[in-house]
Amino acid sequence: MNTSSCLIIERGTPFEKGEVIPLHSVPIILGRKGKEWEPDVSFNNAFVSRQHASIYYENGQFYLKDLSSKHGTYLNEQLLEPNHLALLKEADKISLAKDIIVLSFSSSNLEETLELTIFAMEEQTNPSLEWKLDPLKQSLIVQGDHYTFSEKEYKCLEILFEKRQQFVSKEEVKKYVWPERIYSPEQTPDVSSDELNALIYRIRRKIHEGISIETIKGKGYILSVNGRELINK
Repeated sequence: MNTSSCLIIERGTPFEKGEVIPLHSVPIILGRKGKEWEPDVSFNNAFVSRQHASIYYENGQFYLKDLSSKHGTYLNEQLLEPNHLALLKEADKISLAKDIIVLSFSSSNLEETLELTIFAMEEQTNPSLEWKLDPLKQSLIVQGDHYTFSEKEYKCLEILFEKRQQFVSKEEVKKYVWPERIYSPEQTPDVSSDELNALIYRIRRKIHEGISIETIKGKGYILSVNGRELINK
């Protein structure tokens, strides 16, 4: 089995966009938690069936199967026939209940994928995306448009932009954004996951659509641009 294969969250509460679900052990059932039932991957949405779909591994290949769900399972926008295996290929889009939940399938090593993505972006001839951080107004200026943030949101953006296209750990973010909670040089501030997740969520809601913050589950973040280079003006 390819132990680097995974599902990547595009949309699906309680997960954040960019979170990774490894496919180390299959079959894996996707669905909604009930009183006496909890699937391997659980989504908080009433339109998702308790046993909605599953991922199988046979003869060196991964397959997707709809488990007779009420609102259907789609592979690359094609509705699957219940209880029939559909072969999964690199970058395939999986959606549950008409795009309420959206996932993508990857059989590649994530670190290799990241390096190739950055290389491809550097080679593109698309126009650059000009940006500037204004610490006085706590705002981000992108292509002349202004986006204003709270103090904590702006601090978080500062460190992510400073290390744009690079991985930034949750510990780094906590130390930079909440320095008032540090009492010794080696200490990581006492910041809950809920606080950090809420902060990233608010930034994503406000930021320019061409800039994305990818969550590496349980580890940290990568700020990147969709198809264009960031130029600091």
